[in-house]
Amino acid sequence: MPENVNTTPLSMLSNHIKPENGRAAMVSVDNVSMIFNMASEQLNSLKEYAIAVARRELIFKEFRALDRISFEVKKGDVFGILGTNGSGKSTLLKIVAGVLEPSEGTCTINGNIAPLIELGAGFDMELTARENIYLNGALLGYSRKFINQHFDEIVEFAEIETFLDMPMKNYSSGMIARIAFAIATVIVPEILIVDEVLSVGDFMFQQKCERRIMQLIKEHEVTVLIVSHNNDQIERLCNKAIWLEKGHIRTVGSAKEVCRIYRALGGHLGSPESEGKVFNALLENVIIPEGTLTTISGDDRYGTAVKLLEEIESTELDRSTRIIMTSGESDSMCLIANSLAGLLDAPLLLAKHDSLPDVTSQALKRYAPEEVIVLGSQKQVSNHVTNELTANTEIAVSRIEGKNLAETAREVFWQGLKRGTWGSTAVITYDGCTGDTISLLPYICEKKAPLFFITTYCTIEQETIHAILSGSFDRLIVLGGQASFPDSCLEPFRNAGMEIVRFCGTTPYHANELINNWTSDILKTDGYIESENLIVSPLGNPVDTFAVGPYAKVNHSLILIVEPQDLDSVAHAFDFIKSRKGAIKSLIFLGDSTRFSKLDKEILGKVVTQALAL
Repeated sequence: MPENVNTTPLSMLSNHIKPENGRAAMVSVDNVSMIFNMASEQLNSLKEYAIAVARRELIFKEFRALDRISFEVKKGDVFGILGTNGSGKSTLLKIVAGVLEPSEGTCTINGNIAPLIELGAGFDMELTARENIYLNGALLGYSRKFINQHFDEIVEFAEIETFLDMPMKNYSSGMIARIAFAIATVIVPEILIVDEVLSVGDFMFQQKCERRIMQLIKEHEVTVLIVSHNNDQIERLCNKAIWLEKGHIRTVGSAKEVCRIYRALGGHLGSPESEGKVFNALLENVIIPEGTLTTISGDDRYGTAVKLLEEIESTELDRSTRIIMTSGESDSMCLIANSLAGLLDAPLLLAKHDSLPDVTSQALKRYAPEEVIVLGSQKQVSNHVTNELTANTEIAVSRIEGKNLAETAREVFWQGLKRGTWGSTAVITYDGCTGDTISLLPYICEKKAPLFFITTYCTIEQETIHAILSGSFDRLIVLGGQASFPDSCLEPFRNAGMEIVRFCGTTPYHANELINNWTSDILKTDGYIESENLIVSPLGNPVDTFAVGPYAKVNHSLILIVEPQDLDSVAHAFDFIKSRKGAIKSLIFLGDSTRFSKLDKEILGKVVTQALAL
């Protein structure tokens, strides 16, 4: 786990829980630590171990799986334990179950326990299911008489009537989990410990397990400790919860509050200061005005490109007779296509290498363009796609291609000259500089700036130099630092009197801020409408942004790069939004909930609302 995941306590929400003096404490964990010793070097035999001991060279490294953990579970509580892998959840349950003795502190139990930990442990795979029911029951402390009394109940719950005398080695893992769960819950314990049990087996079995647990809770007031990676499940089943991170308590309180905090911060990277900003925004009681948050999303990147086209169609601007199309599998090719779309005021759609997605095909039928310009060679977009475009339609299809990225970019520039007029700015970057180039797309499309690429660091090909100097450009924007574009390789453009503007931030989010501030200032100076909208795109997987340039131009939007799992980037987004002093009125998120969750959007929406009120 990355070291910059925070472990200090956030807010002990249990302080806000009303005392419940009427209910007995069933589990009391007091200042518990669990320390494991790990050998500092690998020993491959008993002989090597004995020699190391004799030489006093056997050195162990201390690992604290739990560090001074304290909490209390009352009778009837359903207590959830949240945390990323390796946070100490299972270790804590084993201490409560009596499987492990804590290295420090005490764990006091008031009642008998049924532990559902590592279902199936103790089964003999060579024995039949019938034999294993008695064997596993004995390991759990059940008498043969008890098993006889409840045998039919166990078999009925596990749904294995027809397989009772089959060896367990022929069972699936799900069927083994069924039997283990049925045996472990056949009694009514005072304390039930559940460790990820509800995530094994098929969906119907998971529901059946959950119903059995809820029956124990409601009918018998069984106290339950449950570990699950499913936040929704913890929030639904539990009344209290604790969040552990790398053996430390982050927060404890009502399940609803803890789950909400965990969704926003759990396992996220970032400094304590950034986490504090996000945490405070999460707790703020802010009503976000309707229309502040919008999501544009298709089923995938191809569907999102179609959704962006539909948004452009809904405007009152003149309808283009052209559509630009390129491979949705190439970041840089899509960026070049955005620059051509900006020149021709045309929307951009994406294709797969050897097929036209159905959603794209349907959009073309509805939009009915006169021409589709395909960008890229057959390696990017095959002839099969162009044949699909021309089949049974009157669409004219043309292709712009080059042997590599730099040559394709030059061809787009030259072909663009025949179809339109480029602006006074050119842009040059390198393959892989995706975040910075996406940030600049609103400027590229608004100012009709061609996008050029290099194929080798520190070298701009003579053909690219010639193309840039052939245009009527008075400014060259360089996306990349000295490692990519040393000052010496920019001399031809300085000598031609061009202004050189370089963007190279300390982080992708800093670069995004620099580009947005510069873009906003330049466009405002040139009389363009000031941006009131931010299109929000993740850095790690920005595929839904590949066709966003034409929409950003029509909607007068800037692009905000945010990575929800990186709290430093989220805090940086806060600062940028606030720095606009209320100019930003809406956020437009691209992509489904795997990009930005509902809570991610809400947190950013609160900051926009607060900035508007200042």
